[in-house]
Amino acid sequence: MTFRSPLSLALLLAALFAFCGSAYAQGPVTNASSTSSELELTATVQTAVQLNISTVLGGATVSGSTSTGLFAINFGNVNGLGVGSVATGVTVVADPSGALYKTPINLSPVYSGFTDETASIEVEQDAAGDTQVAREGNSSISASSTVSTSTPASVATGKASGSSVERYVGIYVARAEAAGAKSATLIYTVTVD
Repeated sequence: MTFRSPLSLALLLAALFAFCGSAYAQGPVTNASSTSSELELTATVQTAVQLNISTVLGGATVSGSTSTGLFAINFGNVNGLGVGSVATGVTVVADPSGALYKTPINLSPVYSGFTDETASIEVEQDAAGDTQVAREGNSSISASSTVSTSTPASVATGKASGSSVERYVGIYVARAEAAGAKSATLIYTVTVD
């Protein structure tokens, strides 16, 4: 197709722009029945990580909140002989020096926004409190499964987000332990590798 006069080309272009303009009007327009507006959505994706601690079927109840990261287990009444009724979900194992009250728990790292897809979990004990009574370990937890207040110990590595790690926690009551309320705090730390 050839244009013999610049006026023909100008009229064709004017008509083309007129049709395009009415089909794709944006913002306020006059003599039209529709218009459109754009909305740009922006956000900054951040990393997020949390460690959930929960009850294992048949274990003692873990109370607390994933929103605060504060959890607790009440072992009830305990003694250095391992006699008497134990709290629901707690197992007692007596030895010549005392008694270990233990229960399984689930640790679940949950994270997003990372390019790496695995996490590691470590545990240490808060130096405040009755540090001599806390125990932590795998299913073979024993009276010797103490938790350091200064050097974190590896609990798990290579864990995917939402996966579960079963651990055991306990209170060891030596026969020489003075009667009274006892409290110890284990600090679990999850790090996305």
